[in-house]
This record gives sequence, structure tokens and C-alpha cells, in this order.
Amino acid sequence: MAGLLAAFSAVVIYGSLQLNSGWSSTGPEAGYFPLRLSVLLLIVSVLLLVQAVRKPVQEVFVTGEQLRRVMSLFIPTVVLAVAAPFLGFYVASAVFLVYMCRAHGGFGWGRSLLVGVGAVLVLYAVFELWFNVPLARGPLEDWIDTWRIAA
Repeated sequence: MAGLLAAFSAVVIYGSLQLNSGWSSTGPEAGYFPLRLSVLLLIVSVLLLVQAVRKPVQEVFVTGEQLRRVMSLFIPTVVLAVAAPFLGFYVASAVFLVYMCRAHGGFGWGRSLLVGVGAVLVLYAVFELWFNVPLARGPLEDWIDTWRIAA
């Protein structure tokens, strides 16, 4: 894992160096934060690698039950990331939040829908209306935006 983290950090460092990674008169440039965070990750990964070599662990890394619990969060998150470009950020996020409330929160349908739709409405208001920063859109968001402009 330390090696994978180091490799990931190196890729991000390389990519950040392709961008401007300094500070301009308007603030941090595109590669500023990714470069610094990936350097920190690289340092941590080297420290983890040293620790792993000095003191090897003989225990089981993860049990079947622990892996199932992790995957029950990881797989829906991957589905969200894959679905967002097609469905739009807001619809995909609402479905994700409703699912998580039902599956992991133990909420009923009413509360799950309230959380999912409510959180997405707040995000829409903050990003689209207040900051005027559009997020990834799908067909439903385009329809809502057309309806909003027509009104």
C-alpha cells in the first residue's frame, strides 16, 4: 500500500509540475495545492514503507466482514462517480444520498428522500444560483435550467 501511495503521489507531483504550481498575483495557481499535498503524501508513503520493512505485520490485513463493509461504501461511491457525468451531479448525488440513508443510516423512505433531495437543493442553490458555478449536468438539470430561464 505504501508503494501504491508513493506511485500515486509521484504521478500527481508530475502532473502538478506540468501546471503552474506557484503563487500568482491572484492567488494559488492550478498546481499549487496538488503539488504540496502530493509531496506530503509521498513523505508519508516513504515513512510507511520504512515502518513496514522494520516491523512486518503477521496478522490478517482485513477480514471478510471488514472487506464487505468497506465495499458496501466503496462500490456505491464508484457508481456515483461513474453516473455523475451521465445523470448529472445533482441527480446522481440525490440517488446516492437516498441509498446511503436507507442502507447505512437505517432511515425510512421519507427521511431518506428529505435528506437526499434537500441536500441537493442546497447544493444547487449554493453553486448554481449563489456562486454561479455550474456543476456536471445531466438531462434533468438541463430541463430545470431551461424552465428556470423561461420563468
